[in-house]
Amino acid sequence: MTADEKAEMSASQPDSMSLKIEMLVLGGIGFLFALICVWLVARGAPLGHDEAVYALKARTLSEGTTSAFFWNDYRAPGLPMILALIGRYVSSDASMRLGVVVFGGLTILLTWLIGRKLFDGQVGLIAAAGLAFSPVVVASASSVWPDLPGTALGLAVLAVLIFSTHRDKVSWWVLVAAPLSIAATLVRFGAPIPIGIGAVAVAVWRWEVVRRSLPQVAALGMLTALPVWAMLGTSRFLGTAMSPLDAIASLDASNDFPFYQGLLDYAKMADFLVLHPSGILLVVGMIFGLITALGKAARDKSFLLSAGVAVVTVLVLALTLHGEYRYLTPAYPWLWISAAVGLSAASRSMSRAYVRSGAIALLVLAIVGGASDGGVEVEKNKERFPDIRTAALQLDDTTADGECGVITGYIPQVAWYSRCITTNYSNSEVRLTSTSFPEDPRLYLLLVQDGKRQPDGAILDGYLAKVAGDCFEVGEPDDGPFRHVRVCPLANS
Repeated sequence: MTADEKAEMSASQPDSMSLKIEMLVLGGIGFLFALICVWLVARGAPLGHDEAVYALKARTLSEGTTSAFFWNDYRAPGLPMILALIGRYVSSDASMRLGVVVFGGLTILLTWLIGRKLFDGQVGLIAAAGLAFSPVVVASASSVWPDLPGTALGLAVLAVLIFSTHRDKVSWWVLVAAPLSIAATLVRFGAPIPIGIGAVAVAVWRWEVVRRSLPQVAALGMLTALPVWAMLGTSRFLGTAMSPLDAIASLDASNDFPFYQGLLDYAKMADFLVLHPSGILLVVGMIFGLITALGKAARDKSFLLSAGVAVVTVLVLALTLHGEYRYLTPAYPWLWISAAVGLSAASRSMSRAYVRSGAIALLVLAIVGGASDGGVEVEKNKERFPDIRTAALQLDDTTADGECGVITGYIPQVAWYSRCITTNYSNSEVRLTSTSFPEDPRLYLLLVQDGKRQPDGAILDGYLAKVAGDCFEVGEPDDGPFRHVRVCPLANS
């Protein structure tokens, strides 16, 4: 090998090694994220209400069991369809939750790719790490919720738009964004909101390229808008009783919330959203990112893209939905990409020795904070539903699958653990029949101390008058809710 060849090889190695190091670091981030989520899942908190609803729908699809009435038109079927593939082999709390963890890993990967494309590898890695150890993301990834899967697929759409517009014209492979948008909507009916915000931002950011590519843009618009409209605006597409948009509007009309309720809810969640290591870094990074963008014209547009998408997504989601922290997951990749710009710029103004030691210390704090704060949210169900799960599992042990019926206020959890067809009380009369019950079922009443949706007064007395046989109890009566569960066989069982 000649000296010139050696010099050429030496000059070519840094970029190659840099990418290899990036991939190794990214793999480490993903591994730690997965480790935290698997640890939380393995701790075995009972499924919450919405978790059990999605898990039950997945079991209905995978096992062909009776579909109960609790599945509503405003719930997107995509996540149960995905989890049903797992349910063919194993159907448990852990298997349902681990299916969502995979989408958390995909979101981390896409965040790195977008951060790297818009800025550089360091920004991509910082954004990926910040996202991975944010309590909101950790908790969402460890629960059977559609928010993070919808975020991952929606972020994939925006990644396609960003990468396909980095030439003189939009590449035709941009049409891949259409099926991804449809899939994201099928998983989360609200996914078109962050996708639409991001798509408009990318179009403004790369307007000259978009303007020269009207055929590609028009084709993408038609291939995306028509199926998404058919899915959300009609009942025939998904075979539902009413269209998802009508169902959501009906649900909103029954909830007497002001339009700004989400903003109030998130303000009350400030400790969980911000007051932890990764949250503080996020705020500091956003501030430094803004300062950096204002000082460097070359990065202005890219930062305005990421920060604009982040802020607008947060505001629109807060004004559209009542506040649950998981609803904010689509904004987190963009928040962290924007913050990573500031944190990366700050690191370049410091001594390398301080940067390395400081980065390690901050990473450790973020990991611990993400695991602990995210874990607190995941494990709240350990305090809420353990006795309900125990009682339902006892029913499962003493009854045949699907040949029993339960009347209770905790429909999805009891149905999931007992494998009995489960229905709610009637608040106007004592009703022991349901179109969902099998013929001649073994029928039970499951009462929870201070439980929701339970009747009282004469209606409750009427239900208790139908008890025929010995009841069994789980837990001890206590001053707090969700402590004492009583299960009683009913007269026509």
